[in-house]
Amino acid sequence: MNGWFSTKVLHKLRHKRVKIWQLIVVFLLLLAGSVFTLRHNNLKMVELRSAVIEADVKGVGVSESIEELNSFIFNHMNTRVVRPIELVNTYNRQAEAVVQAAQKGSGRDIYAEGTAACERRGIPLSSIAQCIAQYASENASAVTAQKITLPDKNRFTYSFVSPVWTPDVAGFFTLSTVVVLAWLLVRIGEFIIVRLVVRHRLKNGL
Repeated sequence: MNGWFSTKVLHKLRHKRVKIWQLIVVFLLLLAGSVFTLRHNNLKMVELRSAVIEADVKGVGVSESIEELNSFIFNHMNTRVVRPIELVNTYNRQAEAVVQAAQKGSGRDIYAEGTAACERRGIPLSSIAQCIAQYASENASAVTAQKITLPDKNRFTYSFVSPVWTPDVAGFFTLSTVVVLAWLLVRIGEFIIVRLVVRHRLKNGL
């Protein structure tokens, strides 16, 4: 009686276990959710990065846009910025202020002269401030090299690192996908082992 009862209980438990095909369906749904949310995170990062670049060009809201981008990247997966963001326009504006202050009283617009001269030479925007400062030092008696100390470029370069995992929607989808995948692999392993054992017993007449 006890043996019959134990067999019946085991039979019921076996039927209540999640089927492999059910795990496959759940895994595919979670995988799709993971891909969608991770892509959404990346697109949002691109949007916020573009906002930083736009703010740099306009000279308005640069600090706020940088802070918003940094906060989003820190709290979301798949938001890595491949190359550092250089606030070239903000740097050039501050460099201009330094050169203008140094040439004050010279009676000439050295910055404008230097800009025109450097642009004619094809100097890129990222290096034009140094070119203008050099021009000002060499072409205005009221401006000396000691007076022109340009801002540190490192202060205008930002690098961002995205965490490996974050507790956001994409993070929970990804974690759930990994857990279900591990569960699925274990079930498939169990299925293969059982089939091998059964085949071995049948082959040996056990």
